Amino acid sequence: MSRALIFHLGLIAVLFGLNFILPAYHHGNLARIMVLAVYAMAYNIMFGYAGLLSLGHAMFFAVGMYGMGMPIRLWEVSLGPAFLIGIAAAAVFSLIVGLLALRTIGVAFMIVTLMFSQAVFLTILYFQPLDAG
Repeated sequence: MSRALIFHLGLIAVLFGLNFILPAYHHGNLARIMVLAVYAMAYNIMFGYAGLLSLGHAMFFAVGMYGMGMPIRLWEVSLGPAFLIGIAAAAVFSLIVGLLALRTIGVAFMIVTLMFSQAVFLTILYFQPLDAG
């Protein structure tokens, strides 16, 4: 096993262990940092390695979060199944958007992803009263 792999596995183990030790405030901050780190890694893969600049990257993040949060809020689904529903919602949505957006390259790809992002944003704004109750 390489030293880099051992280091990364050790770091993941330390961060996982901190979840059980830290007070609630620091635990919440650590969770937010780790979620945003995954978001940044996904963006790095998309733009850094694939060379596709997506202006709608947060849209997939939002679909996954709404896909998890809505079943918890509306149908009182427990955390585990809601997590899987959120992953499935983001995967299905990304498949649909990907089939359409990956037909373009360059600036056209940026515009298509921005268009989908704005459509999701306006949909969330339109259905906002659903969460008010």
